[in-house]
Amino acid sequence: MNLAEKSFLGSLIKADYLLKDTLIQPEQLECTRHQELMRRMVELKRAGKNIDLISLTTLPDLESFGGMSYLAELLSYADLEKFDGTEKLILELWKEREKRNILTRAAMNDWEIAKVIAELDKINQSKMEDHTSIHQALERVYEVPWEDQPHSKGVTTGIQKLDLVTGGFQSGEVTILAARPSMGKTDVMLHFAKISG
Repeated sequence: MNLAEKSFLGSLIKADYLLKDTLIQPEQLECTRHQELMRRMVELKRAGKNIDLISLTTLPDLESFGGMSYLAELLSYADLEKFDGTEKLILELWKEREKRNILTRAAMNDWEIAKVIAELDKINQSKMEDHTSIHQALERVYEVPWEDQPHSKGVTTGIQKLDLVTGGFQSGEVTILAARPSMGKTDVMLHFAKISG
């Protein structure tokens, strides 16, 4: 069995948020059992359920996937640190299989060379480079507070520090002012009304 696919599926079971970000489609897996298992994972995720050993045990045809013992085995292959590399490897293996299939069909059906090249180009357009790794996304989020942000001009609150943080009152936003009784909420709201009026 393909170790890369076991690691890939095990990682999805261990950290189901990866399912939303992966570029791999079930049909790109080589093993039909793995394809069907990934399809079920996608269905569960779309239904708003978590993907873990517990939720997967609720599958009515669990035995067709190898049962609980096989799911536990997949989980043992999980390697979140190498997930991006595993995705790339699976995609490369899929591309190689697809190229062989195209060349076989071309030989059997006597395709013209232009058609063969066009079909091979379609496969090469599947790029992993379009994918942003979680590590890269987290780095971007981490750096945002230190970058100069373009402030959208809203209606001023009259409080300079509050305007700096919120950009003022923005169109389409609801602002809630909350505090315990007798803390000055009404005074603050009257101040806002006076400034923006």
